[in-house]
Amino acid sequence: MASRKNIVVLFGGRSGEHEVSLSSAAYIIDTLKQCDAFHILPVAITREGRWYAYGGPTRAMREDRWYAEGPVTPATLVPDTSKPYLFTKRDGRTITYPVDCVFPVLHGPFGEDGTVQGVLELSGIPYVGCGVAASAIAMDKVFANTVFDQCDIPHTPWRALDRFTFIHRDEKMLDDLVQGMRYPLFVKPARGGSSLGIRPVASPDELVDAIEFAFQYDRKLVIEEGVRGRELEIAALGGYGKPILSPVGEIVPDREFYDYDSKYKEDSASELIAPAKLRDDQLMRLRMIASEAWQALDCYGMARIDFFLTEDDRVLLNEINTIPGFVSISMYPRLFREAGYGDAELLRELIKFAFLRDS
Repeated sequence: MASRKNIVVLFGGRSGEHEVSLSSAAYIIDTLKQCDAFHILPVAITREGRWYAYGGPTRAMREDRWYAEGPVTPATLVPDTSKPYLFTKRDGRTITYPVDCVFPVLHGPFGEDGTVQGVLELSGIPYVGCGVAASAIAMDKVFANTVFDQCDIPHTPWRALDRFTFIHRDEKMLDDLVQGMRYPLFVKPARGGSSLGIRPVASPDELVDAIEFAFQYDRKLVIEEGVRGRELEIAALGGYGKPILSPVGEIVPDREFYDYDSKYKEDSASELIAPAKLRDDQLMRLRMIASEAWQALDCYGMARIDFFLTEDDRVLLNEINTIPGFVSISMYPRLFREAGYGDAELLRELIKFAFLRDS
């Protein structure tokens, strides 16, 4: 990449993780501005789905005041391979900027689920991260778990449930659905992130309330067995095939499970331990399953792969996150720092893979 590249950092979005996206994008923009090879074009998507080019400070992004403080101008990317430009409108004039690459920093639905990736494919614009299919499957826990089952990748016992089936259930349906599962259970929206909509269920009496709560976030969900053990994570970087894997990190939650508050609130006492203290055989199993899961979903670019290490020493895959949180304390950059990557170097590598996707 000899010439200076125009990199659109796309942030915000319509999901419940909008604020998380603002923080991640602000950190990525600040870090990329240290790289002379890139010219950064921040583009925000509002909670209502409107696109704006943003020219203000990253401080206002972190405070969720980017729109109020501005400057902002309406922006559009056209799904036309002959027009790889960002179009903005100001004072009745249309201004175009050539786009070399898009860095989607859109956590959750309408960004991490293959939707934006599909628009970028239609536009013929290189982009950071997983492709359409891998993004959609990883985002949907029903689809992802089905693939993991098919590939014999060990993961938490689970069941699927959709809203239509739940509404039209008979008296035995829920009992039959969770038969053979051990409490506590966790009820999760199938296509959620950052632990939004998740509730632990200690007994059958709590199951209906947890299901109705999860349906506020998605029309389908998964019910998983609770796992007693350690929560471990691996960051992955690379192309198709075997990825580059970071050292393993460990989450020590400050509450019953690693929920939204323990991930993002300033008063969280959760610990992030990197590298985790593990035996060589445990490390080998974790890295082997991480590589298998990456390849099973056809991942590309980046992902964070989450595990449980049970009290009886089993390694269970939890999920794959294709656009992980990216602030200074986030596990994805922290784990690659342990592998010797500075944050700016890591971002350069992610952008490099965007240009190599089809080579």
